[in-house]
Amino acid sequence: MTVTSTDAVRHAFTSLFQYAVIEKSANRRFVILEFGAGWIRYWLDRMDPVDASHQGVALRPLLPGKPSVYFRRQRWISADPDKKALAGVIPAVGADRFSRASDFPHPDHPSEYITELERPAAALPEGMRADFVGGNVLRASGEKESGGKG
Repeated sequence: MTVTSTDAVRHAFTSLFQYAVIEKSANRRFVILEFGAGWIRYWLDRMDPVDASHQGVALRPLLPGKPSVYFRRQRWISADPDKKALAGVIPAVGADRFSRASDFPHPDHPSEYITELERPAAALPEGMRADFVGGNVLRASGEKESGGKG
């Protein structure tokens, strides 16, 4: 159940694009929490070509841009640091859209979770690390943009 329960969430998430909720909510930020991040690259690689197909043309009046453009504009992702797929996902989506999850402990993660917290940050260029470990959360909340304190 822990492995497959997130499939329904991804289906619901996709409907935000199918029904143009994301276009109608251009000023809203969406944060992906608690259902992984490794799937995001595959999902965008699938959504953009479908959008460009004859099936996607029917949605064009509702959703004029590519799904990846909306995703890049309005999405932030909190990812468990023990996910090896992050190395491929972060560059594809943008390091400024990711933060590490910090709601430890979880029963479905190994006990080395704390030591894993630094692995994804260490893989990023030094200038991106502070954002990954907290700065992007402030940006997603509007704190950095509004001049709020964080």
